[in-house]
Amino acid sequence: MNDKASEGLLNNYRKVADQHYEVSDYTSSDESSKGTAVTHEQFSDAYTSGTSDGQFQLENGVVHSPDTGYEENSQA
Repeated sequence: MNDKASEGLLNNYRKVADQHYEVSDYTSSDESSKGTAVTHEQFSDAYTSGTSDGQFQLENGVVHSPDTGYEENSQA
């Protein structure tokens, strides 16, 4: 990678890394602001979908997450 490309990547990294969520990000014309808004919404949805009893609300129903886990190669 050449120096110009590395500098461009570093500048974009700084722009995103220094950004914080603002409500106005949803209506912003800036691509990184819109991305921050979408990421914030996805995180918020994932965080609030769980409950303390191990159940997760999904679009098509409720999934129960047992305390013990599961064996990936076990047969049902």
